Amino acid sequence: MQNEDLNFFREWFSNYVNDFSSADSLIQDNIEMKVEHTAKVCENILTLAKSENLGDEGCWLAETLALFHDLGRFEQFTKYRTFKDSESENHALLGIKILKGKEILSRLSRKEENLILKAIEYHNLKEIPERKFDTQELLFYSKLIRDADKLDILRLISENYDEDGNIRNPALEIYLPDTSGCSESVFRDVLNYRMAEMRDVKNLNDIKLLRLSWVFDINFPETFSILKKHKYLDTIISSMPRTKETCIIRKHLDDYLNKAEKNYHENVDF
Repeated sequence: MQNEDLNFFREWFSNYVNDFSSADSLIQDNIEMKVEHTAKVCENILTLAKSENLGDEGCWLAETLALFHDLGRFEQFTKYRTFKDSESENHALLGIKILKGKEILSRLSRKEENLILKAIEYHNLKEIPERKFDTQELLFYSKLIRDADKLDILRLISENYDEDGNIRNPALEIYLPDTSGCSESVFRDVLNYRMAEMRDVKNLNDIKLLRLSWVFDINFPETFSILKKHKYLDTIISSMPRTKETCIIRKHLDDYLNKAEKNYHENVDF
């Protein structure tokens, strides 16, 4: 892959998303939000790639992956007015369908094209299906996009509340009700160092806990450093009611982050 390929992809992406401009403010606002998200994920993935000492070609490939990872979101929201895959369609598979249909990746080698398509397919799964990986390279890039994506979603969520705790964009919270308490299964998953299940999410507190549980699927030391620097997790927890459960979660995640960052830097498993 060459830098000119990346420049071509950037121009194509810009032209593609411009076609989704709408007089409907709900659609337009969310299209613009996803364009910004894509740009931020591109920034994140380059930061992570450089921290892992990738060369130029590796960084170009990583940025291409980030550029196209949410391509399906634009058609999804325009058609269904939601980002909830279970109420529309899998946005990763939709993006792959678009890329294949327009043959946009045909200028790359077959190996590079397959890597990008597979990493997009795996980026929104709860867990990486490592048994399906035929190369360590694909596994590496899949972990890279998952970390870069999670970082910006956590940024978006942490910025989605005003000073009074009101939601700025309900679509980001998939229109869940703001009811009290949280699901026992979601709470239990977090305390057991597991990512929560979307099927168990019933309200706003649950979706916040689910996103906080993503910390258990972080793959690179630099990702932990960025999380701690920007305090995304603290901001999300602070937007939740001050209850015994949220105090337990805060301490649990703080302890985990401190231990994880230390052990990653010492290259020790835990």
